[in-house]
Amino acid sequence: MAEREKSAMYPAATWGECLDFIKTIDSLHFKSVSYQELAKKYGLSNPNTKSFMTRISAAKQFGLLTTIQGNTIQLTNESKKLLYPTGESMRNIELSCFAQPPLYAKLIEKYDGVALPSQELLANILMGEYRITRSVKDAAAKCFFESAEQLGLIQGGILCYSDTQNEEVAVADSTVPSEDVEPHAPALPVPTTAAQAQPLISNESDYITQAIPFTSGKIARFIIPVDASEDDLLLLHDMFDVLLRRKFKINI
Repeated sequence: MAEREKSAMYPAATWGECLDFIKTIDSLHFKSVSYQELAKKYGLSNPNTKSFMTRISAAKQFGLLTTIQGNTIQLTNESKKLLYPTGESMRNIELSCFAQPPLYAKLIEKYDGVALPSQELLANILMGEYRITRSVKDAAAKCFFESAEQLGLIQGGILCYSDTQNEEVAVADSTVPSEDVEPHAPALPVPTTAAQAQPLISNESDYITQAIPFTSGKIARFIIPVDASEDDLLLLHDMFDVLLRRKFKINI
């Protein structure tokens, strides 16, 4: 009998689904709860139901649940902070949790600050490079995209994990606001050397794409629709101007 291929671990539920899951657990008002007791809350007689177990697994990977013994789980400190905020930056907790699944940590390392492949292409990459099996590769890619979008980490097709972290730090460290600076200007990379064209997206004919190498060796990438209006480009100009003055202290 042929042995069934086993997939590498991946969150099979989205970030939003896991948040709803820990809210349900919290509503039971137990310090810890068994799989069986929690399954009853969902009207399930068997806790081994696939949809139920995938939520437990995903929530554990995000660091929202922990097993204390056998089939008994409890909320982590991160879950409690998300459910009952006390002033600590919720965004930092969310970002930390999103990067906890081993697969997501690798994807962040590879794609942070660059254009993501399409969901279909990512599914194939997960199978070819990360040992996600063919039978679940599409679901794994879908969950990654949906979770990242739920957290606002995909902007213009680019995974902006570090940019989001930097924005949080910039807001926290800001002590002298300027009247002519927008407090929430988007973080965009600043070119320092000559531009080199490089395709970033599959439907590249609809976009002008630009890859610009920095002296650090990192790459800044820009994607602008070919049908951008004059107002669109003026807005882009203003956004860069604000960013340069606010984050890099450069006046042009």
